[in-house]
Amino acid sequence: MQDTKSLKVAFMFSAMGEYSTQIIAFVTILILARLLTPDEIGVYAVAGTASILASELSNFGVVQFLIREKNINENKIRSVLGVAITVSWGLGLSIILSAPYIAVFYDEQAIKIILWILSISFFIVPFFGVPIALWKRKMQFHQVAAMTFTGQMVTSISVVTLVLFGFSYYGLALGAIIGIISRLLITITFKPPGTVWIPRFTLVRSMVKFGFFTSLTNIFRRFTESIPDLVIGKVATMADVGQFSRGFGAILFLNKIIVSAVMPVILPHLAEVKRSGKSVLDAYLRSMNLLLAFTFPVFAVAGAASYPMIIALFGDQWDSAISITSILAIWVMFVSVHSFSASAFIISGAENLMFKSGLIVTIFRLILVLSAAPQGIELIAWAIVVSGVFEFCVLTLMLKQCIGLKINKMVVVLLPNLFVAFICWLTIILIDYVVVFEETNPFKSLAIIVTVLPIVWLLLLRVTKHEAWYLIWGILRKVKALIRVKLVRV
Repeated sequence: MQDTKSLKVAFMFSAMGEYSTQIIAFVTILILARLLTPDEIGVYAVAGTASILASELSNFGVVQFLIREKNINENKIRSVLGVAITVSWGLGLSIILSAPYIAVFYDEQAIKIILWILSISFFIVPFFGVPIALWKRKMQFHQVAAMTFTGQMVTSISVVTLVLFGFSYYGLALGAIIGIISRLLITITFKPPGTVWIPRFTLVRSMVKFGFFTSLTNIFRRFTESIPDLVIGKVATMADVGQFSRGFGAILFLNKIIVSAVMPVILPHLAEVKRSGKSVLDAYLRSMNLLLAFTFPVFAVAGAASYPMIIALFGDQWDSAISITSILAIWVMFVSVHSFSASAFIISGAENLMFKSGLIVTIFRLILVLSAAPQGIELIAWAIVVSGVFEFCVLTLMLKQCIGLKINKMVVVLLPNLFVAFICWLTIILIDYVVVFEETNPFKSLAIIVTVLPIVWLLLLRVTKHEAWYLIWGILRKVKALIRVKLVRV
């Protein structure tokens, strides 16, 4: 009972932190979409991608490693910090040195300055890993939520202020660094017991092996997301990069706002399931089922209602992103199925399988996008959909080998969620037939969708007796009980 209670509390704080952070970030994007041109967004997207790829390697799996380890001590923590500093500082220097050449490759000198600014983060980031890992290891997600929320607020305020003062894409980079510094200050102030700041540069073989696989896998994941920006930036215009990035970004935001709330809790949860001798497969399938109850309907709706969503959120100048959003909604439905695959690989000690799957998927998508690039950004979007189907198949086979995933059990999970998503999609098609999205004020269209779809979705969950229904109903009953108590007291 206590374990279940602590898991619910951890999930609640994780959800609060991630949702508030993602919402603030998205509001910032909405503001910037009206302050910056597609060309300016495109320039920063290319430069930011290069920095993000390197930053994934700079983490070197510190958080996941310390969470997974059964026993940790001060010496091991110092050594882990030493490895992270060595890798991250080396990458920071590499970014500084390579920035001029990247700028020449894309024929855009602003990229050099942006990369130099963003390289500062590599000399700060290693000091986050240990405190965050210690907080998560003890399921103290309220501390992590406070840090990420405050950091995002500082970042958003800084970015918008700098852009308003005419710093353009440089303001995006400077604001990001200001936000990172604020996170460091918060971490120093509220550090958990066991936090160390002075590293030991001794080799931790298990850490190096673990960090190698997890970091490269993270790079593959980030790189597969960034391949379109990098390719379009070379073969087309920065404005095209901006349009594609905005459509892709809208889909990724929806995915992150659903998945990111539970993702930080899944790894510690599955690790605890494994340590207690229970079935990791059953826990994985249950997590998948609950997640897909949200992701499948949301992306089915987003794909069918991409016109009012993009125009209302970003404005008329982003009309080319509408078709991109509609196509990529199909892609994200496939990849969302195995959103928790990395956690399953890590707690099973199968980092090599995680690495192999990431490498295979990355190469496949790169080939597809390069082949589709000369035909325009819409065909690139369809190439990503094909790569998503391939990724789904690869991960299914790898998880079958790793945790004994049964195809028939997975199908039992998928079918009800696909049914719910199909009816939600059909509802949007009927609404479009009645109101005609392209002829109606986009805000009015969204208001109708937001009013109708939640009711349809909840009814479908109830009819199918989905586990998510009982979870939601239990939450609603508790909220109702709390309201009654307050009314009685009044």
